[in-house]
Amino acid sequence: MKSAAIALVAVAAVASFTRADELSGADKLRVVYSNQFSWTRQGLPVVTVRVMEHRPSVTLSGEGMTVLPDGEGGPDVRGGATWTVRVTNGKPGKLAYHVIAASFAPADGDKLQAELARWRARGKTPRNFEVGALFAVKGQVLDSRRILVAVASFDDEATARKEAAKLGGSVHPELVERPLGAVEASDERGTIVRNDSIVWFQPGPSGLIELSDVDKESGGKEARRYFGKLYVTVDNSGQLAVVNAVPEDKLLAGLVPAEMSASSPPEALKAQAVAARNELLAKIGTRHLTDPYRLCATQHCQVYAGAGREDARATAAVTATRGELLVRDEGGGLVDAVYSASCGGHSEHNENVWGSSPDASLRGHLDGDAAFLAKRSAYQRIGDAELAAWLAIAPSADGAWCARPKEAQVNFRWQKAIDLVALQTRAAVGPLKDLKVLERGVSGRATRLRISGDGGDKELRGELEIRRALGNLKSAMFVLDLTRDGSGHLGAVSATGGGHGHGVGMCQVGAVGMAQAGRSYLDILRQYYGASHLRKLY
Repeated sequence: MKSAAIALVAVAAVASFTRADELSGADKLRVVYSNQFSWTRQGLPVVTVRVMEHRPSVTLSGEGMTVLPDGEGGPDVRGGATWTVRVTNGKPGKLAYHVIAASFAPADGDKLQAELARWRARGKTPRNFEVGALFAVKGQVLDSRRILVAVASFDDEATARKEAAKLGGSVHPELVERPLGAVEASDERGTIVRNDSIVWFQPGPSGLIELSDVDKESGGKEARRYFGKLYVTVDNSGQLAVVNAVPEDKLLAGLVPAEMSASSPPEALKAQAVAARNELLAKIGTRHLTDPYRLCATQHCQVYAGAGREDARATAAVTATRGELLVRDEGGGLVDAVYSASCGGHSEHNENVWGSSPDASLRGHLDGDAAFLAKRSAYQRIGDAELAAWLAIAPSADGAWCARPKEAQVNFRWQKAIDLVALQTRAAVGPLKDLKVLERGVSGRATRLRISGDGGDKELRGELEIRRALGNLKSAMFVLDLTRDGSGHLGAVSATGGGHGHGVGMCQVGAVGMAQAGRSYLDILRQYYGASHLRKLY
């Protein structure tokens, strides 16, 4: 039997203080950490999405696939159809965590300087960090940048978060030292490609690359295919991340049917396509700031399962709205077009969910037709006194948009028994005596909850933390029914609630209800994203 020939392609490391040439691996590494866009020849932005991370090795396959040690424009290696990639001498990155006391728009220079002076007078040495992105398309400038003022720095995140809680601020991570390691790719023929920290893969004639053992959102693993290039790089754990550099239209074609059923009315799918496009571009430079990619493929950013999940109806919605984005009426920046499954008839202010600054485009409000608004005008703000009556509204009895689609009415109103044993274990305050909602948002969603037990009290803040603590409730729009035993401890607790998800921005079921009622995607977007307008940018 004839032995296989072995080819070796090695790309030398470039010292950090050496000026790299334009096509070097070091330059390509700087690109993947930046918040800049590249563009296809068709004028569409290319987005980098992490599809796998924290792996010692990964396997990619595809007929005619090409390995690009230095990325596009550099040398290429043509080998077999299957490549296994490993990392050697992997070293984690080093992070610092900064306590953010304030943030400003770039135009607010005087306010920024006053804030810096205030902290210097208190003996601090404040620092500035810029997040967000600035880019221009066909002469139109979009600026989503914010200037953050940091007043303290720590090596560990937990300490930084404790300090931030005292100030009512937030935490901003900074990559102090990039992760290091040699990335080695080998095919079934014995071809080996080595590079410092990153190797790119370009698909063959099919335009697809298959990646093995990708984590499924529901658990387990599966093989998934991806359009566009994939690059394998060292992540902050010192292991491997796989990132898909995918044109926006291909990404949205996979995202939209993952976020909304492709059987939804066309106008609802168009609204979803615009919102998803906004979410993609508005998040650039605001998430994964210390990672070698801009977005992830989970709910933290948007769910993306690669190629093969497309549906012609969803793809048509993406095509019909090509380049259309929601832009703020004031300031011209991109709207952070968040959405959730069902608002339960009343959406929520963004600051009540995430603690961020109030956003004029993300105001909570009653969500229904004119008859609904007239009939339910007393519920412009839902407090403790109104919430039980609000939740008693049956789907068939009103004109809330998210109560119209029959298949989704199960989320409009719901009930769930709370597992007290699990809650007591999580809360760690001893036998439970009381649960009390201390603060609610404009929609009645709980934003602060006190758990009392024989061992003391524990406060939870944020609707997501509260929902999780109570056994993953569908939403934080709920009232609790408490039953106590003879000793005064809680014997049973049930929740009666409405909606599914955080309730900020577009109500996806509500969008379907509006479309079923004959409303256009422009009507839907106006309903859920105020103080904004639609612009076609590319």
